[in-house]
Amino acid sequence: MAAEIERKFLLDEPPKPLAGRTGKRIEQGYLACADSVEVRLRKEENRRLLTVKRGHGEVREEVELPLDARVFEAIWPLTESRRLRKTRYLVPLGEGLEAEVDVYAGDLVGLVTAEVEFGFERQSRDFQPPSWLGEEVTGDRRYSNRSLALAGAPPKPAENGKQGAMPSRAYRLKAKESPSEGVRRIALGRTEKALERLQEVDRDELAGAIHGARKDLKKLRGLLRLVRAELGKKTFKAENRRYRDAGRLLSGSRDAEVKLETLLALRHRFDDLPTATAERWAGMLETERDELTAAIRAEDQARIAKATEAIAAGRAEIQGWSLSTDSWALVEAGLSRSYRDGRTALKRVQADGSAERVHQWRKRAKDLWYQLRIVEEAWPELLGTTVDQAHELTELLGDHHDLAVLAEDLGGRPELVDRAPFEAAIAERQEQLLAAAIELGVQLYAEKPKAFRRRIKRYWRAWREV
Repeated sequence: MAAEIERKFLLDEPPKPLAGRTGKRIEQGYLACADSVEVRLRKEENRRLLTVKRGHGEVREEVELPLDARVFEAIWPLTESRRLRKTRYLVPLGEGLEAEVDVYAGDLVGLVTAEVEFGFERQSRDFQPPSWLGEEVTGDRRYSNRSLALAGAPPKPAENGKQGAMPSRAYRLKAKESPSEGVRRIALGRTEKALERLQEVDRDELAGAIHGARKDLKKLRGLLRLVRAELGKKTFKAENRRYRDAGRLLSGSRDAEVKLETLLALRHRFDDLPTATAERWAGMLETERDELTAAIRAEDQARIAKATEAIAAGRAEIQGWSLSTDSWALVEAGLSRSYRDGRTALKRVQADGSAERVHQWRKRAKDLWYQLRIVEEAWPELLGTTVDQAHELTELLGDHHDLAVLAEDLGGRPELVDRAPFEAAIAERQEQLLAAAIELGVQLYAEKPKAFRRRIKRYWRAWREV
């Protein structure tokens, strides 16, 4: 049984990259649907398939078997009232990835989704979707093909707050909304998404749900920093603390998994590391991860309940946020501060590349990345490059931090006697990553803060005020 690692996105309409492409018509129906298992039939041009899937969210298991046409036609009637039709287009995304864009027909006409499949989990986590992919709905069971076939499409997200429609959860401000309401919409979307991930999650999907919820909370804190001046010191501190503490409740086994992945990546890059020591260390990390996961699962209801309570309380507070400004001034101070603080952090790292200073720079770069994504629609063709640079920088600095954590772990294991080669490999890789990060950072922070602020302001005014 193969593991399938996918992320799913909801598109407003068929994207421009589909122009001139030929799609593949697909019709599928469902024979059986249990809690986390589904059995389906699919017609795909001249192919007839029987597929069994287990699980939800980002990582699932799948078995696919070809069927004789006569056998397929004999059992196809059993799927009546549980079918859907769509046309699938493949859109290259670079680096060996492609998006499967599904344009639905029949009762689901108007619905467009896209899935991106990955070879391994880290590749999925590091993927930065292009803006045309729209809102991510990975793990949202309403958009699974099974749910679409059985229950139809969910209400479309509203652009203008129309009654009866679900507000968009897109992590960006839109042209047809006031900035203050857009900020509230984004904040509500992140809280609701985190709550959905944590509620009624299967035990086998706990790790993925926690990882996704933590990402939602990080995005929410990036939004808070963007509008901290408007919120006021007291409200900002209280809200930021709320979501920080909720995120900490959800940490643990995920951090242990990162150490193991970092060690495996180090071994892949430096293939002359002592095998026996590497395998012993990896075994220790695997054992500790499994023990910690078991401990967390034993307490997961209490932890998740406490985090859920905090997030739900925060959601109730969002409508009461003091956001009266509907102009560039709403985001100006926060965005300028993130850029200025990141630029200062770069200079400190250039003077002293300690692990702590690199980690602080990473946090400031993440603030800038999140906030630029929120205002990216002001001028996507120009801001998109800056967004990509900020994301790449956070990845380089994140890998550097993961290695620092791994080095600290190694320092606490005196039983690993052959440690010097690992210490040298970690130091060498960190040096490479930091050199690349500084080179990229010099480009990203090349403008003086005032020039950066004025440039983004011009984009904003061209987008919102002209």
